[in-house]
Amino acid sequence: MNSWLQYLILFLAAFSLIILAVIFRVRRNREQQKNLTLNSTLQKLINQDQYEYYLIDVRSEAEYRKGHIPTAINVPYGNLGSFLPTDKLFTNMVVYGRSPIQSSRAAAILSDAGYFNVTSFGPIFKWRGPVSRGLNSGDGKKDTSSSPA
Repeated sequence: MNSWLQYLILFLAAFSLIILAVIFRVRRNREQQKNLTLNSTLQKLINQDQYEYYLIDVRSEAEYRKGHIPTAINVPYGNLGSFLPTDKLFTNMVVYGRSPIQSSRAAAILSDAGYFNVTSFGPIFKWRGPVSRGLNSGDGKKDTSSSPA
């Protein structure tokens, strides 16, 4: 009787480990799918010519020079409160940084400053597209509001 109970406990422990592994894999796959969706959405925004947006890199200037998402402007996190990229409060803004916390805090600063369309992309290591190097890869925004209609 005692050995039967030991086999039952071993079976339940193995079954529990299998269930935990499946749950972990499902969560990891969901996170990967979310990252792919964010990347493809941001890539579409960069490639389009219809909407004005600001892509803001809140890392240090040195980190920005090493590599940044194309069309991004560098506004270091410490300077974000004093340098706001535009006076248009409804402009689309996407913010990324070195960590998820830095990115979400920067997005909160912009939202608290009155901007309505602020999205936190998260850390740059989630980006799967091309990377620009140096300081002046672009002006950091796509502005088609001045184009003739």
